[in-house]
Amino acid sequence: MWQEDFNVFKSDQTPKVPATKVNRTNLPRRARNFSKEQLQKALRKKKECNDKAQRTVETLIEPGRTEEELLTLLQDINQCHMEDIIEERAIGKICGYPLCDNALTNVPKQKYVISASKNKVYDITERKNFCSGECYKASNYIKQQMLTSPLWLRDQEDIPNFRLINGRQLTYRETDTQLPVMQLG
Repeated sequence: MWQEDFNVFKSDQTPKVPATKVNRTNLPRRARNFSKEQLQKALRKKKECNDKAQRTVETLIEPGRTEEELLTLLQDINQCHMEDIIEERAIGKICGYPLCDNALTNVPKQKYVISASKNKVYDITERKNFCSGECYKASNYIKQQMLTSPLWLRDQEDIPNFRLINGRQLTYRETDTQLPVMQLG
């Protein structure tokens, strides 16, 4: 009978499968003793958490969010994601506070404001992303409550119950975004 040799390489030229050795020096201290399976599971969890956070950021960038929706979605992101939401909304010319759908008009081009009465210079880089001081204050109030830890390590942490300022959303006049017309509640 005729025999075929399906091996393309000679025995000494066969490519060797690289050993999957993990460099554990760059890992967090508690992860250095994980098995390969535990590390793979942790990496899958990290990817899932990042994907969920990305979907949450994309949702909160869009106008028309409710208080309940915001409070629920805040559990899936950290401070960095909140900063991304604020910046992306400002790029779209919408107030950076996720519950406010006012357009950003008359955005100052300067980076600093000088107060002659208080004899101080203020950096307004972040403040320019909001339609009013109230929205800026409400957004910072939320951001201060948020965790800074990585999302995939949240199993070991207590997720805070997020609160909004006064628990209310302010409605603003279309012509003057500085003064609240009434408070809904």
